[in-house]
Amino acid sequence: MKIKNFVASLFTVSTLALIGVGAQAQTADAATVSSSTTSGVVYVTNTNVALLYGSPTNNGQITKLGRGLASKSAWAYSGTVTIDSTTYYQVGANEWVSSNDISTSAPTITLDKNMYVKANGGVNLYDSPNGTFTGSTVSGGMELHVYASKTDNSGNTWYDVGMSQWINGKYMSDDNVKETLTMSATAYDPVVLGSNMGYSGVAANLSKFPKGTHLRITDSNGNVYDRVVNDTGLFAYSNPNQLDVAMPNSQALQFGRQNVTVQVLS
Repeated sequence: MKIKNFVASLFTVSTLALIGVGAQAQTADAATVSSSTTSGVVYVTNTNVALLYGSPTNNGQITKLGRGLASKSAWAYSGTVTIDSTTYYQVGANEWVSSNDISTSAPTITLDKNMYVKANGGVNLYDSPNGTFTGSTVSGGMELHVYASKTDNSGNTWYDVGMSQWINGKYMSDDNVKETLTMSATAYDPVVLGSNMGYSGVAANLSKFPKGTHLRITDSNGNVYDRVVNDTGLFAYSNPNQLDVAMPNSQALQFGRQNVTVQVLS
């Protein structure tokens, strides 16, 4: 995941805050200045705003720009300059932020919910995000209580499942996916057939998927349809691997016949 997308998804409040502050130059007498091309992500910890500064000069002068970055936002940086004991991180072409207002470690977000392991087989648990394997594993389909989440510098989300054990978020889901199948699907408009069942349903072989089964259907173009089995058509009745997805007629004609991925949620 690219840093730009990661930043946008991690913090919905990560917008550039234009804060009115007076421009002011700070000068360090006989300052010790060193630079680095290190890159990464910084997270604003200042509860008000992280002031932005212009590019530092070789003799340690740096000027406030009169605007800042919002609290709890995350920003990619492409270099650092250390002036005496303060490090400034470059987050823009001529925009730097002070180490006094940020952290290079992602914050931990407190959670209190149940999630499900989505995997075939076992998944390793670690003592921290990207940490050391604890020797414990969990199995696909298990329900786990999640206490916190944390995103690493690569944009991967990790979940704390208790007892100082973390699991990579790519193996976790809010949905209890009981089975994943590849099936053939067509589409139909119930209204055209004189039905008032609407477009929330799907016709299926009822011996395979009883009425009330929740299916998440992903078509070949990546479109996702959440449907509940409420009907069975003649073709679906005699073909267990066939679905007929309810949708308006104009969409049904475009849908045609295709292979789809089906997740059985309940």
